Amino acid sequence: MDSALPLARRPLSAHVALATVVVFWAGAFPAIKALLDQGLAAQDIALLRYLVAAPGFAFLLWRSGGLPGLTRADATRLAAAGLLVVGGYHVSLNVGTRFTTSGTAALVVALAPALTFALATGLGLERATVRRVSGLALAFAGVAVVVLLGAGGELSLAGVKGPLIVLGAPLAFALYNVLLQPLLGRYGLVALTAASSLLGTVALLPLARPATLDAVTGISAGDGALVLYLGIVCTLLGYVAWNVGLRGLGSTRAVTYAYAIPVLAVAFGAVLLDERVTAWLVAGGALVLAGVATAQRAK
Repeated sequence: MDSALPLARRPLSAHVALATVVVFWAGAFPAIKALLDQGLAAQDIALLRYLVAAPGFAFLLWRSGGLPGLTRADATRLAAAGLLVVGGYHVSLNVGTRFTTSGTAALVVALAPALTFALATGLGLERATVRRVSGLALAFAGVAVVVLLGAGGELSLAGVKGPLIVLGAPLAFALYNVLLQPLLGRYGLVALTAASSLLGTVALLPLARPATLDAVTGISAGDGALVLYLGIVCTLLGYVAWNVGLRGLGSTRAVTYAYAIPVLAVAFGAVLLDERVTAWLVAGGALVLAGVATAQRAK
């Protein structure tokens, strides 16, 4: 899409795209929390979000040429990946966020790259190095601080319930990455992402209930705008903008932008939802980001 741009302009457009998507994705966490607080069910938020984005993903799949030569084994792997990245990730995130703050949820989700490295290393897809193992240990320690002490109060089951449920989201995303990795050499990334998103959307349909239809027909203008924001802006346009950044800067430079997402999400939660930001939450978040950065920079 940006291949016609002069070389001098590509990095600029890539930086702008990545900065924009960071704001989009950071804003998704307080948007989800706001919808939950308004009484919308966690599974309905995930389903509506992807139903809104589905036509765009269908267009991207067609525009990218689809998945010619897709084997039955690859299709099964792709379907499992879609179930994980759409159902596993978003349902875990939404259910867990009901019991915690949007900022805490964002910091737990930031563990996703570390979990991906850990799974890939355990399966022999990545080589374990001292630096990478140290980074993973630091990131996991940070999540422990966020989960156990981030609320700033006494340790209780009620306090850790939400973050522990949210932990299923980065785990699902890590499994998605590991499942998709063998397919990347045979099919295009755009087509794979679009197809897995559509398959994941289909997998969410059984979660629809009569109450889902009631929620849609009775939704307020404000809540409807938040659903459209999640579906169109965060999910569809966010994905497109991220790929613009990847093509312009490469994955190593582009991924550094992702470190700002949980930081902004915590700030958005504090400003928009009046969420409490404790010293332990800041310290745990710093450990998570430092650990992920260390692991990602390991050769």
